[in-house]
Amino acid sequence: MRAIGLEYHDVITGEDFDASGFPGAAAASYKLTVPSFDAHMRAIAATGARVGRVDAASDTRDGAMPVFLTFDDGGSSAFHGTGACLARFGWAGHFLVTTSRIGTHGFLDAAQIRAVQAAGHVIGSHSCTHPLRFSALGRAAMLREWAESRDALEQILGALVTVASVPGGYFRRIAAETAAEAGLRTLFTSEPVSSVRTIAGCTVLGRCSIRRATPPDEAAALASGHLGPRARQWVVWNGKKAVKAAGGRVYLSAREWLFERGARELPEQAPEPAVPDRRPPLA
Repeated sequence: MRAIGLEYHDVITGEDFDASGFPGAAAASYKLTVPSFDAHMRAIAATGARVGRVDAASDTRDGAMPVFLTFDDGGSSAFHGTGACLARFGWAGHFLVTTSRIGTHGFLDAAQIRAVQAAGHVIGSHSCTHPLRFSALGRAAMLREWAESRDALEQILGALVTVASVPGGYFRRIAAETAAEAGLRTLFTSEPVSSVRTIAGCTVLGRCSIRRATPPDEAAALASGHLGPRARQWVVWNGKKAVKAAGGRVYLSAREWLFERGARELPEQAPEPAVPDRRPPLA
């Protein structure tokens, strides 16, 4: 099976990018305004993409890949705006919640989590505490992050929780092994690939990251499985992966500083339009 995952975060009403989800310029670079998000959804709908739930996905006879819309962190915008926009298209989203933040400023509370699920969306884990270097954790710490977050969500929902995403997106096999041990059955990474694999009984799916600067036509191209934009993400992602592994916390601090400086000093520039690519999708 192959599948296309798109990794969104918060969808902001107004211009206060700290109103939902994690604060700071680095986090804000992944947040869209409501008009921008609506434009993304309209562009994706125009492609005829088959957007669905990961727990209801199956291979299609015509070879079309399912598209999964995911939203990391558990920001309150899932309740205030994102879900309403998805409802206009009849689509379900996958909202992955950082459980230690439930009920705190900018994040979903328990009642809102239940309401999001009741609206037909998937609620899953984004770990308990969202370690910035999740991939650097040992087995016991990873297992605790998955198990405690899953338990917290199941107590709120009164239902099984089997879907999760990796904080930071960087994948190691142990992340899937511990997720499976904690009872999770589907794990999203941020590796921009369409191939789907199973590790220790856990289905592992990649995603392409969507940022504030991502134009609607590029999101549509990614949802359609075009090689070009996904190949570019693959090159950048693997370059960042090597730098992050070498730099550790120094890399994270430098990244935050650069984002903060850019937010203060640089005007936002319109990105170049994506060029459609009809070559076969990247695995």
